[in-house]
Amino acid sequence: MKLQKGKLARLFSKYPPDSLLRPGLFETLIPSKQTHRSQHKNGVICIQGVPDKLYFLLFGLMRQQLKLHSDLGAELLVVRAISGAMGTGWLAYAKRSSVLAWWWSSQWERAYGPMMNGIAYRCAALFQPLDDLKDWFKSKSLWMAFKIREEDFSLVINGVEYGDLVIDSYLRFMPSPRFDANDPFVRQLIWQVLRDIRQAEKYFGEIKPKFYLSSYSTYVEHGVAVRVAMQQGVSVWTFGDLVRFGKRLSPQNVYHTTDCAHYRADFQHLDRQEERLAEAAEKLNLRLSGGIDPATSYMRVSAYGEKKSALPPDLKGAVVVFLHDFYDSPHIFPELVFCDFWRWICFTIETLQASGVTFYLKPHPNQIALSQAALTDLRAQYPGVKWLPPSVNNAQLAQEGIACGVTVYGTVAHELAYLGVPSVGCAQHPHHSFDFCRTAKTREEYKTMLESPGVLPVDKDEMRRQALMFYYMHNLHGTPEELALRQAFVQFWYACNIGEGKDAEVLSALQNLRDQKAFQTLMHDLVKSGEDNLDKAIGHE
Repeated sequence: MKLQKGKLARLFSKYPPDSLLRPGLFETLIPSKQTHRSQHKNGVICIQGVPDKLYFLLFGLMRQQLKLHSDLGAELLVVRAISGAMGTGWLAYAKRSSVLAWWWSSQWERAYGPMMNGIAYRCAALFQPLDDLKDWFKSKSLWMAFKIREEDFSLVINGVEYGDLVIDSYLRFMPSPRFDANDPFVRQLIWQVLRDIRQAEKYFGEIKPKFYLSSYSTYVEHGVAVRVAMQQGVSVWTFGDLVRFGKRLSPQNVYHTTDCAHYRADFQHLDRQEERLAEAAEKLNLRLSGGIDPATSYMRVSAYGEKKSALPPDLKGAVVVFLHDFYDSPHIFPELVFCDFWRWICFTIETLQASGVTFYLKPHPNQIALSQAALTDLRAQYPGVKWLPPSVNNAQLAQEGIACGVTVYGTVAHELAYLGVPSVGCAQHPHHSFDFCRTAKTREEYKTMLESPGVLPVDKDEMRRQALMFYYMHNLHGTPEELALRQAFVQFWYACNIGEGKDAEVLSALQNLRDQKAFQTLMHDLVKSGEDNLDKAIGHE
């Protein structure tokens, strides 16, 4: 009864149930002059209104800071729609309705207070029944064309691809480990894409905000607005990657993840290369010995600090397949060979079995609770497959003499390479410019690589050197100010998501982020990006 009363109280609360999510907080952090909407002669910026504490605080801080750089108004794009619920029953349908989406989102809108000068649009729009009906009828023909494409799913609308957003949203919100194009929920997702496109084209085409700030670029709720905004010539920045703070997207690179394509070439132009590799070796060895290095500073406990697990006797010469979280967004990098992780693992298992290769599956150590059911289904479908405990670390596997690691795009690849073990991937993963991970672009290439797991693409010394190149470029490269800003963002993320969540801890981390010199520089770059054309790309990519 108390729990129900608590839920009821939150439902009718004026603000979200967190004492920091209140109007006036940002004025205490960065005092600035309040202006009326009619005074914003320089135009407006658009900010994603996502019901998440971290992004509420981050975007609120950025909005307040930007007032010091330019007299711009700010409008909130309210994204809650499909993301309002998990599942497809009547209760989930009700939670995704325009009325409830408006009700829940209004708490977050009120929390911003006078910082926002209006609503750009709501993805779950009220009072547009005729337009929504037209989109619903149109969604049927698009769905029919979409589902007959078999594995090569594509949904191009007005010259822009949205199929990957539909797939990822299905996996997350159905929820399901495998994408099923025949499921009627897919039509509902396509319908939401059409609704979002209609409103986004109108808003970004007519209002032309100076730039749009978004958390991520995946899923329907994030990705549609991002892609339409860029199509309409609006500068888009995302803040969903802990590797770099802030990334300016382009129509050629719509992913919020860091673009690693130039890592190898860029390292070759650096001076003091041996010194930099030694620094990378020191940090990576710290991680492998159970410490927390810059790349894992967001973790509470090192994956290498746990007690060693018992290993099977036939690991020498075996292949280890590193599973991903089945419900996570697969499409965070280009050139994904499989549309979901379930198809990938089934293809991998069947290919290795047919080839007579000894292999083991290793579950993802940080998978969500739903993945346990998916693993149970996988065990039932392939009862003879061998499994490793999630706690087994890569140093143990390398010591036992495994032949190869298999992943879609995991960062496990550079750890294995440093330990003398090659890997196989099947997406444009962070390591694809290096040789230590053989990267397939088609299923045929992937099959061939799985059938020859013992192939060393380069000798072990070169694998080790290239692994350190990657580690340096991914984790240590940048000016001292840029690295300090990244670390401040990681600490803020940790305070919001993993730490005790106390107001003082979160507020201290937010203030530390505010005080970074590179944060102030980025605010200037944001204003500049709204004045430049997309052709004139600037940093933070």
